[in-house]
Amino acid sequence: MGARTLSQVYRAAVYEAGGVVFTLGERPTGVTLFGGRAFAIITAHNPGSQRLSDGENARRHRELEQVLREGGYELAPGVGCSPDGEWREEGFTVFGVGLEEALAVGRRFGQNAIVYGQGERVALAWCESGELEWFYPAQPNAIPGSSPGR
Repeated sequence: MGARTLSQVYRAAVYEAGGVVFTLGERPTGVTLFGGRAFAIITAHNPGSQRLSDGENARRHRELEQVLREGGYELAPGVGCSPDGEWREEGFTVFGVGLEEALAVGRRFGQNAIVYGQGERVALAWCESGELEWFYPAQPNAIPGSSPGR
């Protein structure tokens, strides 16, 4: 998958950070996530977008948790998934983490990108290049895996 396609896939995803669900929007929404506190959503699942077994992803998830806890970070659940819910990666929302630290963890676990946010902006932060694509948190049209009335 090329960089442009990956960007489109990640931009279309639905993210959950510490119980807040959002997508990446082009227009300002006036929403400030977590009181403006810096955060990152990092996963260890499916490095390089290559699907691994559930067991291997679970092992990598535990390893990521250990690395983050050893770093002394405040953690909450974090998830990224496709709009249809078919591709879902669990990870962690890491609060108070610097961009370079978050990118280093993403690289360590073979990730293409992480989500990094601060204030009213949220970025796709590309692990290899360190490039940032900035967006605004937006309300998703639907939450993958949910049904009406639930």
